[in-house]
Amino acid sequence: MKKNLPLLCISIVSIFCLQSVQAADEWISLFDGKSFDGWKINERPESWAIEDGCIVTKGERSHLFYAGEVADHDFKNFVFSAEVMTSPGANSGLYIHTKFQDEGWPAAGYECQVINSNPEGPANYIEHKMTGSVYAVRNTWEAPAADNVWFSYKIRVQGKTIQTYIDGRLICEYTEPDNAWRPDDKKERLLGSGTFAIQAHDPGSIVRYRNIRVKLLPDDLPTPGKTLSDKELDQLVTSFSNSNHALVDIGIDTPSLSYAQKQVKTCRTYGLSFIAADISQAPANLLVVNDRDSVPNVEALKAAKAAGAKIVFSSGGATDIDEARLKARLQAMQAADLGWSDLWVPGK
Repeated sequence: MKKNLPLLCISIVSIFCLQSVQAADEWISLFDGKSFDGWKINERPESWAIEDGCIVTKGERSHLFYAGEVADHDFKNFVFSAEVMTSPGANSGLYIHTKFQDEGWPAAGYECQVINSNPEGPANYIEHKMTGSVYAVRNTWEAPAADNVWFSYKIRVQGKTIQTYIDGRLICEYTEPDNAWRPDDKKERLLGSGTFAIQAHDPGSIVRYRNIRVKLLPDDLPTPGKTLSDKELDQLVTSFSNSNHALVDIGIDTPSLSYAQKQVKTCRTYGLSFIAADISQAPANLLVVNDRDSVPNVEALKAAKAAGAKIVFSSGGATDIDEARLKARLQAMQAADLGWSDLWVPGK
């Protein structure tokens, strides 16, 4: 018996390790479909309801934080999953790596946007940061889902990389650099660890969530994505993303489907959307800036802005993103003091 003891110990350890791997690869439910057990509302509880197995947002600003036993509500690497359905014009969000706070918009962590249509709001504001955006950091300017239809929303965090998927399609990918630039009101928008939260945005925003789950990943997994090597470019992209400037390019050529798919993945790193525009549907007063071979003319941008024209940028049939060209474009936008409403977003 003594001779077989080491073998028995190895077998027990092997079984334990196998069970641990299996447990780490399993989906764990965070919502029982009938109560707010494991969740904590910070303000205005009347903004929340449970209907037909769904969490429903239906009121003034409020946030529902996960406060349950899974991982002691402190998550680092994971895949978060939910099924979501938005009503027309509804705005909401899913927070990751955040912390409970009594009121206000959560300061810690990141918001992953939920909005599929965007009517004009107060002060003529139109929200251009659409579903799947890593809100105000790397945005997508086209809605990847429709209102009144259930869609799957997955958020994967591994190391310093955040990926969002809608119906299985990669929408945004962002890798946080060291000493990441943040505007003064978003200094805590950083990765570390934390809980999840769901946002109730306003009384007109009715959004349903169901089948809310998480898959825990080992804490020591490496960061899969890459940061932008140019720190100034990273700050420019983040700054314009934060201020709702739609970073759209209508002039990228896609010679093949596989090439187009590669481009889409790459452009998400820059918060850039390639949109095939129907110029016949464009505003009458539109300036198309082709900057494939030259830096945008700042004075021309200023003149267009002064004349009330809309502006859109084109890479003129280029087949790749050129970081130097993108940086020069953003610097010209900054020098011309273009506001978010000066830019044309095709289809809006």
